[in-house]
Amino acid sequence: EDIPEKSYAEQIAENGEGKVSTYVPFRNGLMLSAVAALAQSIWPDDDVDIVLGAHADDAAGRAYADCSEEFTSAMNTAIIIGTYGKVRVSAPLVNMNKTEVIGTGLKLGVPYRYTWSCYEGREKACGKCGTCIDRLAAFRANHAKDPIEYEED
Repeated sequence: EDIPEKSYAEQIAENGEGKVSTYVPFRNGLMLSAVAALAQSIWPDDDVDIVLGAHADDAAGRAYADCSEEFTSAMNTAIIIGTYGKVRVSAPLVNMNKTEVIGTGLKLGVPYRYTWSCYEGREKACGKCGTCIDRLAAFRANHAKDPIEYEED
């Protein structure tokens, strides 16, 4: 299926609330479960935090339900129970929108040139998919230039 060349807000406005076409079934649940099992295997006696980068814009309109605070909290509870209290999930960005995430990262000196958001698997980011559109808008809102290369400026 082709990746829509629209922002998530536009997709939700057209199709209503609910998952978007780029949703991967239970992706964050699978990754969190696998990482929790691996963490407990490697550090069986230590307390371990798994840090999840989900943010509020991904959960908006239930586009990606597995990015919501509700999902993250439920997975944290399950992982705490399943690891005898040794592994837990931290989601520090879950209530921040992408503009706030980018702004916080800029203040902290995040090397954004090493980050990638695009859903197209090309040499350069496409600049047209929902995540590229939202990333570019977040940098603009912070009066900053995104340091990665895009196919179209």
